[in-house]
Amino acid sequence: MKPQTKLTALTLVGLLAAGCSGGSDAGARAAGKSGAVLRIGTTFTCNSTNPFASIGTTCAMIFRYNYPFLVQYTGSGSFEGDLAKSWTSSEDKLTWTFDLRPGAKWSDGTPLTAADVAFTVNTIVKYREGPTASEAASVKNVRSASAPTPERVVITYEKPTANVLGRLVKVPVLPAHVWEKYATGDGMQLKQTPNPAPLVAGGPFRLSKYAKDQIALMEPNPNWYGDRPKPGGFGLQFFSSPDAMVNALKTGQIDYAAPLPITAVKPVEQAGFTVSRRAGFRFHDLIINQSPNQKAHPELRDPKVREAFEHAVDRKRIIEVAYLGYGTPGSSIVPPASGDWYDPSVRPLGFDLTKAAALLDEAGHRPGPDGVRVADGAPMSYEVIIPDVEGGEGERALQIVSEDFRKIGVQLKPRQADNATAFDQLTGPDKKYEQFTLAQWGWIAQRDPDFLLNGMTCGQWGSWNDTAYCDKDYDKLYDQQASTVDDADRREIVWRMQKMVYEARPYIVTHYDDVVEGHSKKWSGFGDSPLGILDSQSRYGLLSATAAP
Repeated sequence: MKPQTKLTALTLVGLLAAGCSGGSDAGARAAGKSGAVLRIGTTFTCNSTNPFASIGTTCAMIFRYNYPFLVQYTGSGSFEGDLAKSWTSSEDKLTWTFDLRPGAKWSDGTPLTAADVAFTVNTIVKYREGPTASEAASVKNVRSASAPTPERVVITYEKPTANVLGRLVKVPVLPAHVWEKYATGDGMQLKQTPNPAPLVAGGPFRLSKYAKDQIALMEPNPNWYGDRPKPGGFGLQFFSSPDAMVNALKTGQIDYAAPLPITAVKPVEQAGFTVSRRAGFRFHDLIINQSPNQKAHPELRDPKVREAFEHAVDRKRIIEVAYLGYGTPGSSIVPPASGDWYDPSVRPLGFDLTKAAALLDEAGHRPGPDGVRVADGAPMSYEVIIPDVEGGEGERALQIVSEDFRKIGVQLKPRQADNATAFDQLTGPDKKYEQFTLAQWGWIAQRDPDFLLNGMTCGQWGSWNDTAYCDKDYDKLYDQQASTVDDADRREIVWRMQKMVYEARPYIVTHYDDVVEGHSKKWSGFGDSPLGILDSQSRYGLLSATAAP
């Protein structure tokens, strides 16, 4: 595990103070009037401040507060305007018109207009097969965007498209005067630029300082077009050790811990802190490499082997022992918190080591002298990549799985890495997924299933796709659901896609996490989001937070 960042309370407080007053006199005055600075600790790191190169919910959360978006989710899950104050669609659903807030400005004083929106959308569309692929699903079926006036954006679609607002909710509007110089040639500069802090902002805060795997500091944006946030800024401190994060909460170095390790719930409550718990969108899974480029263990592409592996996963014990009951058994990549998008008929296989062993026998993989089965002349012994973000609970879960796999003649060897390195190990050189065999990680799904469904498509190899799963029939269904505007019809397709992924088993979903977070009682007014305070699709988790006098 990577050494913990050595930031003392004094250092963090000092950096936050500098970050929330160093941008401009106006910024300093806004910070003083808005209130205290919230210090958040998290084990979910952010690898890049470039929206086209970043992975993970924390990066997206930073962008949510730094950049404007056309719309956002409300606390109840409906849509409301952000930069857009209203919108309409044509009767054929091919043309969407957004009227923007008048007089908006970027943090550097440059006018924030419809031209920035059109530039952002058109740039993603132009390069969606390459450097902007991570945002491609958000502009599915978009033909072009135009700005007939500074306060009006018109987005034209090639065909009716499902959940247009749910797609656009994920698109940060970028300042054209900063980014247009990268949108030339093959566009690779769009993904390669580090986009260093301080960023030009259009949201309520501006990213003023950033150090990878250490800190991200957000200061008030004096030109923010919305209501003034109650916090006078916030900082994120990234921890590779959950225990270190909990200790920082207890000793007052941070005000908020997200997510809170479930082993720390009682001690944190007993120490006088507030702990929140709710059903959420996060799930954990065992990843099985599906790439035809992975030659060392071709048996992993055998459906019978993957079925045997699922029978050897004791979900009940993982939840009770590793997660102390803070979760529910998993099956589908669309979690129950998604409501009607979740298919309740996708049920996990029962824990049955006898059945698992019989399936491996049927596949012709018999135990060798040391008890480890042999497949195609090679021991069924696999490294399991496990990133820091899995924490102690994840390590205990993998230990449980390893013990049971050993009983069926399969050896698992954990290989720990920091989050960014773990992802690089999954995709490997040239994004061919040639080297890794298994991994244990997880996802934080979103309110609409499109994002995760898109992550399983062939086009997301080397981007969001971490299993190398690629099925052309699945891709066709993805395109079909993307163009189905009737929710009931679309839900039927989404359910079919869930079953396809479940039966193919690129993932064995072990369980769905509860969202568990802890914070100082000096703070109150946090939103009740199923994504927690790191919500990347809404600002309701943080803007109303207030500190006691």
